Amino acid sequence: MADNGSFWSLVFTGNLFALALLFVLMTLSATSWAIIFAKWVQLRRVRAENSHFHLLFRKEKSLTDIFNLAQKFQNSPLARMFDGSYRELSVFRKTMEDTHGTQASPEMRERLMESLSRRLESVYNQQASSLERRLGFLAIVSSASPYIGLFGTVLGIIDAFRNIGMMGVTSLAVVAPGISEALVATAAGLMAAIPALIGYNIYRNQIREQGVQMKNFALEVTNRLERLL
Repeated sequence: MADNGSFWSLVFTGNLFALALLFVLMTLSATSWAIIFAKWVQLRRVRAENSHFHLLFRKEKSLTDIFNLAQKFQNSPLARMFDGSYRELSVFRKTMEDTHGTQASPEMRERLMESLSRRLESVYNQQASSLERRLGFLAIVSSASPYIGLFGTVLGIIDAFRNIGMMGVTSLAVVAPGISEALVATAAGLMAAIPALIGYNIYRNQIREQGVQMKNFALEVTNRLERLL
């Protein structure tokens, strides 16, 4: 059983509105922690597979072999970018063989490079969107939770002072319990906001680094395919 002045006794002795606010904040906090853990797992896999595939891309000479290897790296944005560019090249080669033989004209090569650029940009946007998914929730929790907690605190203090006015007693012994209960909401808001803010900033920076790596890889793929035409 909790002591009368313990943190949990303050939590469970509040009114129904205060308990509802605390439930909302606890739900936001639990969801934030779930997202933080899920993002940690996702980005860990992405970094590992990107690193492995990038080494294979530079090592292997055959585009077909690289394409086959890319199918094994489903969590790698780099593998997905190469997959898309290779498919675009395959369609171009088939069209060229059906209509113009095996020799591509400068105009056709230029059109291919434009198509590759658009395809790589499309895949980049898809992968960046996948990496950023649910980060917005962390941003919302980090910015909104302190205000939700402060709102609960203000209402609690108002209620405490109203009770003091009705009782006509102004001693600290009477004021302190009500204010303590009100401040629990602020503490809960900060407990929800701080991990969400830290997680958002850390993962945002990591995703930005992955974006730079994807853009550099797109240039590598374009240069390599251009040399083969």
